[in-house]
Amino acid sequence: MANPDGLEHLAKLFDGRGNLRDRLDEAFTRASRLGVTDKLSSLKPMRNWADDTAVDLRRRAAILRAENGDPKAAALYAGFKPEELRGGNLSPDAMLIANAAVANSGEFDPSWLKRKPGETYQDWLQRIPGDAVSKVSGNENLGEVVGDYIQLTAMASTVPGAFKMATAGTLHLIKYFKNGDFLKAPGTTLAQILKGRAPSYIPARIAQLGAQIGRTTPTVVLDVLAGSDRLAQIHGGKLWAWETNLLKAGKNAGTAARVAGASRLGAFASGAGTALRTAGWWRAAGVGGSAVATVVGVVDVIQEGHPAEAFKRDKAGYVSKVSGVAFNASLTAAMVAPNPVTIGAAVVTGAVYGVATIVDNWETVKTFPGKVADAGRWAGEKVGEGAGKLVDGAKKLGSALNPFD
Repeated sequence: MANPDGLEHLAKLFDGRGNLRDRLDEAFTRASRLGVTDKLSSLKPMRNWADDTAVDLRRRAAILRAENGDPKAAALYAGFKPEELRGGNLSPDAMLIANAAVANSGEFDPSWLKRKPGETYQDWLQRIPGDAVSKVSGNENLGEVVGDYIQLTAMASTVPGAFKMATAGTLHLIKYFKNGDFLKAPGTTLAQILKGRAPSYIPARIAQLGAQIGRTTPTVVLDVLAGSDRLAQIHGGKLWAWETNLLKAGKNAGTAARVAGASRLGAFASGAGTALRTAGWWRAAGVGGSAVATVVGVVDVIQEGHPAEAFKRDKAGYVSKVSGVAFNASLTAAMVAPNPVTIGAAVVTGAVYGVATIVDNWETVKTFPGKVADAGRWAGEKVGEGAGKLVDGAKKLGSALNPFD
């Protein structure tokens, strides 16, 4: 009969910002400064009690939410706070199994869902699908295969991009310092191809085909997708949109609007609109995606807890996460304002992130083929058992239908 919102609000009074847990910490800090910490010794157990009670209340609320089909119920039961559940989605099949375990906690043991020490929301999202397969199949190795596959797929989708940025950025910097070439914003390769300015590493045939497509595309459409070179020349002082500092273009356009009599709000809107049109849809989408990845990464690192303890717990993993945040942040800056500093930062952080991620996943890479082989043998045995039962069932059915048997 409880209200899950009420239970979660009560939990927030225990460990929310400025509430019981924070006030206890403040009291102990002040007592330490005054040298009277021993006077509060009887209150020490209350700090852990406040944390444990808050988690317990959220788990009770999660059970009620799971019964009503809330997709975040399993994550809340695991011990995550609502504000931590951003930037990630649990696959529908794993979510169904996880929520079913929570909703029927009296019949099924949902302890496998609980958050492990130092586990972030992104780590949890990656672990749960594999654990769910283990629970359904009864085969732990099969669950590990699923979990490892998700982990390796994530690595394959991010590491090549990091190394590509490191390599391409290095070449651009060499040309910049050696020949005085303008730097190009990351994520604008397609725009360059369509406008007949494909980078040297693009195969000639693809460059020619892309330029042909660009010539047949209406200018208005091409400007919307790839960015306006005209605005880049007027407000950014560059020939091509991908060379332009969007902040500079926006500032110059806003200043011009202000001189023409526009209000501050109107000048800001004019500057922001000019920056977006100069960037084009592809580049703007890249900036937005990279910025979101940076925020999600920051939240993930914060959830790791104290940096020294997190590093001691998983050295390569923690370096991979921190360098991933730095890479996405520097990549965002390079997309907005390509210059030697932003491009150089993206090159360095991209290389560190790529290497750290490979080191962190190396053991998984080595053991994955063996796990797949074991899972294949297990699946073959199950298919054989099923075929045998099918044959036995057919014999019994034939015997039952044969009046002479």
